[in-house]
Amino acid sequence: MNRFVKGNPLFCIGCRTCMVACVVAHRGNGIFTTDPDSENFNPRIHVVKTKTKTMTVQCHHCENAPCVKVCPVGALEKGTDSILLHEERCIGCKQCTLACPFGAIQMKSVAGEGNVRVVANKCDLCANTEEGAPACVSHCPTEALTFYEIDSVQNIVDKKNLQTALNAWAVKEGQV
Repeated sequence: MNRFVKGNPLFCIGCRTCMVACVVAHRGNGIFTTDPDSENFNPRIHVVKTKTKTMTVQCHHCENAPCVKVCPVGALEKGTDSILLHEERCIGCKQCTLACPFGAIQMKSVAGEGNVRVVANKCDLCANTEEGAPACVSHCPTEALTFYEIDSVQNIVDKKNLQTALNAWAVKEGQV
């Protein structure tokens, strides 16, 4: 484990292309008949804007995911390389939304069998879509989103370790 998407606020322009790409990946072109302000527009990634920055918020697929621990019905579970949501099991208790330290789990309305119920909605890394990889990353016009897998994370850590060792050696040798 684990794979995740990380946003860079230095590059995010707040265009919300990632949100549209997410919905299209999960609903197909039928999204274009949906008003982005309607309850049927349910992206699994969200753009948050402040006066000076814009940034995406999405599931981090945590190793020790607090959302999984608090779900009373097992609607959230740790998969091989991500946190999986079984929407059909969700009872809409909102415990996962409260437990998530990143605010990455939203609730959405789902119509079914003569009633409307509320269920959790979170990033699934587009696992069951045609793209098979996060649509938000491939469609971001400024490349503000990066998809990390365990190998890429380990490579980053290894490079940082090497740089730290080289910097320590340079200080010891008086070369700084």
